[in-house]
Amino acid sequence: MDALRVAIIGSGGMARAHANALDNTVEGRVVAVASRNVETGQSLADDVGATFYPDWRDVMRRDDIDGVVICTHNDSHGEIAIAALTRRKHVLTEYPLARSIQDGETALSLADSQGLVLRITHSEVTSAGHAALRDAVAGSGDLMLYAFNRLTPGRGGRPEVLLNLPVSGPPAHFFIYHIYAAVDLFGPAEWVEASAHYEGLGDDGLYDSFINTMTVRFARGGLGVWSWAGGVETEDADQQERIVLTGATITREGTHWRRSTREATEDIPPSDVAMPSKHELWIREALSGDNDRALADGRVALDAIRVSLSAERAMDEGGRVEL
Repeated sequence: MDALRVAIIGSGGMARAHANALDNTVEGRVVAVASRNVETGQSLADDVGATFYPDWRDVMRRDDIDGVVICTHNDSHGEIAIAALTRRKHVLTEYPLARSIQDGETALSLADSQGLVLRITHSEVTSAGHAALRDAVAGSGDLMLYAFNRLTPGRGGRPEVLLNLPVSGPPAHFFIYHIYAAVDLFGPAEWVEASAHYEGLGDDGLYDSFINTMTVRFARGGLGVWSWAGGVETEDADQQERIVLTGATITREGTHWRRSTREATEDIPPSDVAMPSKHELWIREALSGDNDRALADGRVALDAIRVSLSAERAMDEGGRVEL
């Protein structure tokens, strides 16, 4: 196989971004686009010289498609990934991996048993900054506390796909990329506690603003504490991240990390190891048939949704959920 023949499922902004990224690779070629939105789907297909399908299931029946890129709403990622892997197609999907733990487990098991590459678009996998942070954490002792806080103002129209419990899940799930980074650094969780409050929540599951908190105990020790507030009355977005270890405290300042001890504070520069793009990595692994690293990264993504979806259960049940 000289090039990976790819179908894109979805036709929104992320679908176009993936199409552009694949166009910049040597070995990736978009041959099909599937979307419920006929107008945007046909437009994207025309722009990339691909065949358009209004039903993604028709794409799965094509034996000449090697890989599928999933850019649909959160609640359909798992179903489409499972269908593609069942038809022996490699998968690159937007996070979260799935809207249920069972779907995530099934997708990863299929990739493992069939020797396929399943990748989730978490940026840490190809981030030189995260690689350097991982090294700094490893050399700073045991975790005591990982603390994350995000405050987001509400302006303009409500993003109904995002602030939608049935489709996207609670904030702990659609902000899965915050959880993935911590799980990648500190391993899976032992238990989860969580709570949430939604303003303007309707019978359809749409809401105007939210407060979501979550606490986890990592199996290797240490606590993780997250709080998200979105659509609230504040002029500017604000995000704080702190990692307190027995040998140092590591703090995010903007896009950079700093490591502090009693003696000194120093920046953590990005790793100088060359990193491929997500699409280059996925294509390279698919063409070579080497899925070992993708499986390892997929297990982190699965452990991350175990946290976010167990948090949803904890909110519903009002108690601690053991993982």
